[in-house]
Amino acid sequence: MGRLPLEGIRVVEVGQIVAGPTAGLILADMGADVIKVEPPDAGTQRRPGNLRTGSFFFFNRNKRSLVLDMASPGGREVALRLVRRADVLIENMAPGTMDRLRLGYSQVRQENPRLVYCSLKGYLSGPYESRPLMDEPAQMASGLAYMTGPPGRPLRAGASVVDMGAATYAVVGVLAALLQRQSTGQGEHVTGGLLETALFFVGQHMAQAQFSGETPPPMAAAEPGSKLRTFAIYDLFTCKDGRQVFVAVVSDNQWRRLCSVLDMEDLLNDPRLHDNAGRVMERDRLLPRIAQAVAARESQELVDILAQADVTVAPVHTPLSALEDRHVASERHTLPARIGQVDGRLPTLPYESDAYQFSVLRHAPAEPGQDTREVLVELGYTIEEAEEMARRGIVRGLGLPS
Repeated sequence: MGRLPLEGIRVVEVGQIVAGPTAGLILADMGADVIKVEPPDAGTQRRPGNLRTGSFFFFNRNKRSLVLDMASPGGREVALRLVRRADVLIENMAPGTMDRLRLGYSQVRQENPRLVYCSLKGYLSGPYESRPLMDEPAQMASGLAYMTGPPGRPLRAGASVVDMGAATYAVVGVLAALLQRQSTGQGEHVTGGLLETALFFVGQHMAQAQFSGETPPPMAAAEPGSKLRTFAIYDLFTCKDGRQVFVAVVSDNQWRRLCSVLDMEDLLNDPRLHDNAGRVMERDRLLPRIAQAVAARESQELVDILAQADVTVAPVHTPLSALEDRHVASERHTLPARIGQVDGRLPTLPYESDAYQFSVLRHAPAEPGQDTREVLVELGYTIEEAEEMARRGIVRGLGLPS
């Protein structure tokens, strides 16, 4: 396989929790050399975003860790050396933090005009731009939680979709900036917003609301016979082994095939069920019949026969059982991971190319600053200078005095 597309690109990540580290993860998996800058108290309860929890080992593979006190004069000088040789800087610090450290875009662009500076913030430019925001409140403020939960009970999604989405869209902006830099020679400031990402996710519901003139009810409110229900059979069913399977009948042909494989041929001749609109009105009658047929089969058997019949079907997995799925466990869908003291596997970036494939060159740094010495030497510091900075508390890392 060929070179990864971002080999030779240098990235400095001042990232914490999910959004910043996700952006760094994407660029690192694509081949960039990502140096993760962590604070002096990384790994302590004061910095929950830098604790070595399970999720840390997912978001921080293929990165090197440098512990650096950027607020100190000596630490700022190290940071500027990083910036001068970097192509991209990623930061998701609280609004104003990087400016207070004198490492904001307007300040560091003088050091490196070619730098692509990527910020991830709660809000883009506007009345709220100085406010902090997190993933779950962004889902609340955008209407996403309203659409997800049952009526009267807004509910966040079961993953940090806004943080990860904002990071992904910001990386699109970073890649566009790197491409544009080839002709202009200049970097730029790219900012991703959590609220705006959540709004983008809700855009389809906003469009429908304006089209119809009505506020859409939550998706969980689509009761039997409701005009809100697009498909008559789009539901969870429980199998003989107690496991649930989602069955989605999205065409008349799929309906006919479902009836055939579940031994419900008598329903094929019912004129009330010949199209989806009729089946929506007959859900009260259909769902118990399908549930009875499903309950007679093991979950894997049901998934296999419906998939073979080209009916849309999916088992309900937990995060652990999903790793055992035949498709997920097949080649190139996960990568080896060192998760604390556990050897496991974690998802790769969700696309593939016929020119290259992803791999793990470095497991996530198990200890804050484990690459500090290596990075400082690359920046031109001697071992003696690195050790002196460690004694002064400017840096921290394995092999350096504490």
